[in-house]
Amino acid sequence: MRAKFFLGMVLLAASTLAYADYGAGLAEFRQRNFASAAYEWRKAAEQGEGRSQFALGQLFENGTGVRKSLSKAYKWYRLSAGNDVLDAQVKLAELYLSGKVDGRDAADAVEWLERAAQSGHAGAQFQLGLMYLEGFGVEEDAVVAARWFKQAADQGHIRAQNNIGSLYENGRGVEQDFSRAFDYFSQAARQGDAMAQNNLGALYARGRGVEANQAWAVFWFATASRNGNDMAKTNIQPSLSRLQNKKIAGARVNIRSAPGTDNTRLAQLARGADVYVLGESEGWSQIYFEEEGEPALGWVATRLIY
Repeated sequence: MRAKFFLGMVLLAASTLAYADYGAGLAEFRQRNFASAAYEWRKAAEQGEGRSQFALGQLFENGTGVRKSLSKAYKWYRLSAGNDVLDAQVKLAELYLSGKVDGRDAADAVEWLERAAQSGHAGAQFQLGLMYLEGFGVEEDAVVAARWFKQAADQGHIRAQNNIGSLYENGRGVEQDFSRAFDYFSQAARQGDAMAQNNLGALYARGRGVEANQAWAVFWFATASRNGNDMAKTNIQPSLSRLQNKKIAGARVNIRSAPGTDNTRLAQLARGADVYVLGESEGWSQIYFEEEGEPALGWVATRLIY
């Protein structure tokens, strides 16, 4: 699998001590005066200021305030990368991996990624991890992949947290350690990564790295499914079968986003609808239910289920 970068328009903090033209360009950009931003950044870029070179490259790549030109974007990215702007180094690697620069390939990308990764760029560390794991542009080496994933994960890179968790779970490139897998999956899952949410659910379901808990398994599988992970919808069924099925008692019962009637109503369920209780708090039960055939979570007054 070839991973792509999604850096978007990265704006670097302006220094108050030097390179006033970069700050002037940034101010114009924030006011959406893009042509003026390009003018200010070009002045600083031509004097060798790396941040302005990178910003100007982004304008040319996106056609913002200037005529779109990949060749000019590449020129400014290359100069910025040579001035040790890490995002520019990563951008160069992205262009090489995309095949948009003639005569450049994955091996060229690795050189810039390693330079940025060694300087602490989490995105570069993650991408290197993928390349070493897959043997793309480098010799396959799961140990090196794990090292890069871990460095990125420890900086909070969500996808790297999931990936190093998977390596710990499977003992690939590292000694198998379900507890560490659980820790990394938890970090990524709480930040919204659907794959990590599914993986965390699987650990709860199997009791690996944590005491088996089918309610937590259902919670994370349902969350992952709602976030677009197709595997989670299938994985949830065995855990549901281990929970007690209950039913709605009222004629039309409001399902809330959190305990209490002041919280957002997510759905209404009719009498006899199937629900599964995952936990309770002060007279309210957190439930799993299905909404138009899709997994859903919510809260209902405990007295309204039987």
